[in-house]
Parts: sequence; C-alpha cells; structure tokens
Amino acid sequence: MSDAICHQCGKPLPATARRHARFCSPAHRAAHHRSSIAHTLPRVQFLTGAGRDNPATMAPYVAIVPETAFPGMYRLKRTDGSLSDMVNLPRARDALTEARRRP
Repeated sequence: MSDAICHQCGKPLPATARRHARFCSPAHRAAHHRSSIAHTLPRVQFLTGAGRDNPATMAPYVAIVPETAFPGMYRLKRTDGSLSDMVNLPRARDALTEARRRP
C-alpha cells in the first residue's frame, strides 16, 4: 500500500487507510467530487445595477410587509413598489432602521 496516493493532493495515503482508499481525507474526497461535477452545475448570474455594490441606485426601503404564503416571514417594500427577499422580523426591522439612517 506504500505506492497509493491521494487522487486530490498527490500525497501518499496514510498507513491506516483502507486498501481501496483513493483519498487521504473526507475533505479531499468532497473536493475531488465537486471539481468533477463543476461543469454540470449552473453558473451563478449576478444582477447588474442595484445591489450591495451599487447602493446609490437601489431604492430605499419604506415599510415592512408580512408574507402571506409563509407566516412569520416578512418582506421590505421599496419606494418603487418592489419587494425584497423574505426575512424574519428582526432582520426586517434592522434593514429598515439602517435604510432610514442613511442620508
């Protein structure tokens, strides 16, 4: 078993590894799996314009609106009428307070 190497990092496997082992740790096994399926996963699309990187173009929040489909969840209403993602009440209050604090 001295010639067995990890398929992820290329280092020799520990002496306690099973004879059919291919990786030196569970983290390397998971990393190898993620890299082997990366081409099949959809790429993340980021919105341009309004957002955290460009807060000047984002409409400020004006109210907290309860979500009808999910009790206990809320959305923040913007001045243009659009709604934010769902959040719990403490996060909604914090976001509204922060939006009102900004000039």
